[in-house]
Amino acid sequence: MVMPVLRFNFANPNGEASTQREMVLAAIEMATWGDTRGLAAVSVDEHHLTSHGWSSNPVMTAALFLHNTSNMIVSIDCALGPLWDPLRLAEDIRFVDSMSAGRLLTTVGLGYRPVEYQGFGVDFDRRAALMDCLLERMLAAWSAETFVDGRPGSRIGAGTWSQPHPPLYVGGGVRATARRAVRFSLGLSLPAHLPELGQYYLDLCQRQGVEPNLIMPTAVNRGMIFLHEEPEKAWAEFGEHILWEAVTYGGWVDGAPLSSMHLPGVLTLDEVRASGRYRFLTPDELVAEARDCPDYGPMVFHPLVGGMPIDEAWKSVQLFIDVVMPQLR
Repeated sequence: MVMPVLRFNFANPNGEASTQREMVLAAIEMATWGDTRGLAAVSVDEHHLTSHGWSSNPVMTAALFLHNTSNMIVSIDCALGPLWDPLRLAEDIRFVDSMSAGRLLTTVGLGYRPVEYQGFGVDFDRRAALMDCLLERMLAAWSAETFVDGRPGSRIGAGTWSQPHPPLYVGGGVRATARRAVRFSLGLSLPAHLPELGQYYLDLCQRQGVEPNLIMPTAVNRGMIFLHEEPEKAWAEFGEHILWEAVTYGGWVDGAPLSSMHLPGVLTLDEVRASGRYRFLTPDELVAEARDCPDYGPMVFHPLVGGMPIDEAWKSVQLFIDVVMPQLR
């Protein structure tokens, strides 16, 4: 089964507001156009103090996409939980959950960049305790039976559209994350193919009587795809956009990658190409790859990567919808 996903972060090397506006409008148009043509989801994330316009409010961003579509889901991968006020995040998610009739999926994670915590005046060393507080207060705020902190009038509404509450996952790649998810009876979203950790979570759920809900990338990391009729030409003309994002994103990690998309230490386009994390493919190549793998899973497209020219981004999305999708049906 193939699940086509569009990923957007709206980052561009210069962080120019005019460029970002054009990217946001183009992204909304792509999602709207693809909503009735087989696109399954849009994925957005959250980062701060990047100097190049990386999406900083994933709930607001998700609402833009959901308002303009009727079928696809929007997945927040992920919100930096300890940097949010718990009640504010609960209220915002509840609003978007209701507006979209339950099409918002939210993963909350700790994050890994101390500079983001410093910018918000939050103690990086207390992030685990802050996450526990966040989850406890959000779940209480969504409940139709309890008050937040026991104070009258602090409940945000008589329940939520999605029951028992909006879809919420705990994100991370260590055992403490799995224990936290089980403790709050929530789903677990893993940043990479980590079968031992996934099984640890499932075993904990069974012992605690919790219904499991596990999201884990497939064993084969197919990276982020950009369709082009001439891949070698595309690498030569547009590889600089991919290199910029790969170097920037990888530079935030010191040591081992924290997700299946991190490339710590990469400096050259050859290194990026060899990693397989970003790929230019022809439509025929993608069709053949998908047909050879019945359990393909998410097929992630990143059309506006690194400030990619909008007309080229559109060509990639249109090739998928008009050429690839009919053959995969």
